[in-house]
Amino acid sequence: MIPFCHWEVFKGPPTHTSGGRPVRWADYPKLVDLQTRTFDQLLDESVGGKGLALEVKKAEMASNDLITLVRVSDLKSRDQIAERLGRFVDDARGTGRSLHSLGAKIHGAVDSITSLNDYALQTIEAAKVPTSLAARVLPLSFSNPTKEAVIETFLMSMDNIGSHMARLRDEAEISMGHLLRLEQHLVVLHEVSHRDNKDLKAEKEDILVELWTWLGGNKNKLRKMDLNLDLLKNVEKYRRKALAHVVATLQTLHTLDANVEELRTRVAAPDIVGDKIPIEVHIKSIKAGVERLKEGQMRASLRQEERVAQILEIDT
Repeated sequence: MIPFCHWEVFKGPPTHTSGGRPVRWADYPKLVDLQTRTFDQLLDESVGGKGLALEVKKAEMASNDLITLVRVSDLKSRDQIAERLGRFVDDARGTGRSLHSLGAKIHGAVDSITSLNDYALQTIEAAKVPTSLAARVLPLSFSNPTKEAVIETFLMSMDNIGSHMARLRDEAEISMGHLLRLEQHLVVLHEVSHRDNKDLKAEKEDILVELWTWLGGNKNKLRKMDLNLDLLKNVEKYRRKALAHVVATLQTLHTLDANVEELRTRVAAPDIVGDKIPIEVHIKSIKAGVERLKEGQMRASLRQEERVAQILEIDT
């Protein structure tokens, strides 16, 4: 009846990853390194994303003004062109919202990971209790609360980062869909406009500008008209930059996904070295990770504010 004879009862239920594999040991140094390296990169990407969202929003508004010029023009295909421009505006609106949402979700993921790391740190430190004499004499009869806390919080951290990766990938895929549709709208507009009037010979990248110019929109020297012309000149440039931003974000997430999967495989297998990582090393890694994530988020927020101020200053 003594615990030594029934030590399996005291081991508790096995801890498993979301993929069903058991976590036999924790590797916070590796996990925290993945967190900080990946989200430092994602935060850097998000700085440009917010600026691009504003640029796309301005291009959307300029395209709306172009629709008005097309509807009152003598173009034979004015209804078709206006309808396609309307789709372009709708997808530009969706692109801007999605880019904003992607940036917000990146910052939200950092907040969540930082909060969970703080919780893990407090849980592990609270579980640090001196090893009793009985536990040293009968090591199988007593659980190790500190080790259990490390493994439990480590499992929570891996599942947490996995859920955030899935949400970020979904948002990035939505943004990419909008951006690819913008490209298709430009292609169709170029084909229809070129067929309708041989004077419109612009490449697809310049079709909005040529439409604006040919319809007389730039003859009015009002500042708004000049700004609209400049915005339409840059539509394709903004689209390409936004697409590159989204692709880079997706690539970073896929790399993180592969690294986390490799880590899950490692901690699901017995590892003599990994199982002996000192508690102090886990604690030190978590503390350093929390500080680095917070510093990276502050830097990204300051850079975003500067970028937005620059864009708004151009309009004033």
